[in-house]
Amino acid sequence: ARGRRRVMVKNNYSSGRNDDRLQNPNGKNLPQAFADVDDKDDKRENLTDVLPCHPYSAVGNMNLNSMLIENIRSHDYFKGLGELSTFEEVVDQIYYDCTYITPWRPGTHKAQRAAGMCSGLRGVSNAGVPSTAYMLLFKLYTLQLTRNQILRLVTHKDSPYIRAIGLLYLRYVCEPKELWGWYEPYVSDPEMWSQLGEGGERSTLGSFVRRLCTELEWY
Repeated sequence: ARGRRRVMVKNNYSSGRNDDRLQNPNGKNLPQAFADVDDKDDKRENLTDVLPCHPYSAVGNMNLNSMLIENIRSHDYFKGLGELSTFEEVVDQIYYDCTYITPWRPGTHKAQRAAGMCSGLRGVSNAGVPSTAYMLLFKLYTLQLTRNQILRLVTHKDSPYIRAIGLLYLRYVCEPKELWGWYEPYVSDPEMWSQLGEGGERSTLGSFVRRLCTELEWY
């Protein structure tokens, strides 16, 4: 009608949600609390000991495939991990929840080798449901692990999956020239496990380490 001015109404819910996701893509999954440098009695980890992520590709985000990262961030399980704020809590969650280690939940993803401009990405390019293991792996990345914490992962006594996630963390994050220094003590590790979980072929963690060292594209 004459005299009325049409106003473009902003969808505050949608826009606000998207703005928040851009500013905080990992939701409540925040870095761990580090020691106060001025407090000599503070026993928490030191920020200066955090292992920096080597930029293997332009993607960033732990050098994981961009679609895998997107699916992890949008998954309710990963969002729920925001309630865990310490390294110890996440390790306990790995112990209880991790039963196999692949990027995608079996049967939800068709693997394809990345090609062309995507060849520098780690992972594959199709959609699927991210595995619990990789959501926990990325949760550890959001904590900003220190070298001491990574060592605790790869030497953990309670579960080979805790150790395997620590070894995977190094594969995605560590600078290549430092990687062998981390892996060398474990290339002949005799602990038995199955990467694919119950019913999968069993092998040693040492074999897993050797594959991480020699396979150019890991998933």
